Amino acid sequence: MYFYAAFAILLAISARHFVRGVVAWTAVVLAGACLLGPFDNGSPPVSRLVFHPLTFEFIAGAMIASPSPAAVSWLYYANRLYELPLGVVAIAITSVLVRTIAASVRSGEPTQIAAAQSRGFEIALALALPAAIAFAVLAEPIARGLFERGAFGVRDTAAVAAALAAICAGLPGHALEKVLGAVSFAREDTRTPMLAALAGLAAAIAGAMVLFPRHGAVGIAAAIAISGWVGASLLGVTLARRGWLALDGAGPRRLPRIVLAAVVMGIVIFALNALLAATLAGSGSQLVRFGALMLLVAVGLAAYLGGLQLLGVARLRNLIGAVREGT
Repeated sequence: MYFYAAFAILLAISARHFVRGVVAWTAVVLAGACLLGPFDNGSPPVSRLVFHPLTFEFIAGAMIASPSPAAVSWLYYANRLYELPLGVVAIAITSVLVRTIAASVRSGEPTQIAAAQSRGFEIALALALPAAIAFAVLAEPIARGLFERGAFGVRDTAAVAAALAAICAGLPGHALEKVLGAVSFAREDTRTPMLAALAGLAAAIAGAMVLFPRHGAVGIAAAIAISGWVGASLLGVTLARRGWLALDGAGPRRLPRIVLAAVVMGIVIFALNALLAATLAGSGSQLVRFGALMLLVAVGLAAYLGGLQLLGVARLRNLIGAVREGT
């Protein structure tokens, strides 16, 4: 029965994406764009708007987990949290990086191409890595503060936290895959990212089938995480062999500093979380738990931005100015 329910959900979500794709395609045609010609405006191709591999990875995982309704629910909660930072990365890449990388490719200047790609990798890593580390360190406080109430008990909190900690390992991989996809789109190649995404989907399905019987929802979450690195690795190797990838002089210096700032942030929130857990032990107030979670988020964000400032990766005044310009 659960299999048929999951299959019905798959059909419903697939139909939703198909209808959304038809609407997007129709809108572009009415706007007078040529879907089969070069992407002169640097916008992402419509095929990218239709296909969302992570959605199908989750659906496939849910179908595999369908013998255990609780596992499907735990996976759903973890996936909802996972898609939040990934959505932020996708917006940044779609709205800014695709156009910038495409413009650099049209210019034909190797220095501009390398600079645009370097900034793309830096932005993706700077957004995805700290989110992944924060999810791993604060998986239990996040699940408890956001979901633990009513029928959602302590056992559910532990299960969602474990799934979130497993799936977040794939966040940098999925983010890098999006940047690599933008590089490929700039070269008017939509086939390679699609094949890489399908390979990641196959890896997620195979991994979920192997890991679910022993590890449950955590195994499926780990399979989804692995799929992100499979897709990014295949796409990265393919583009590198074609000579389409390049970094400027600042890239190799800034990327390790971003990693260092994220690691320092992880250490800070780990220590603070341990302190709060000891201080607030026995407190069952939902308001207190949520307040502690907000404190952890605020301190982690301050530590990360401070690390970027001290390491010379980004200046706070420039970040504030960029936010003001965006609003």
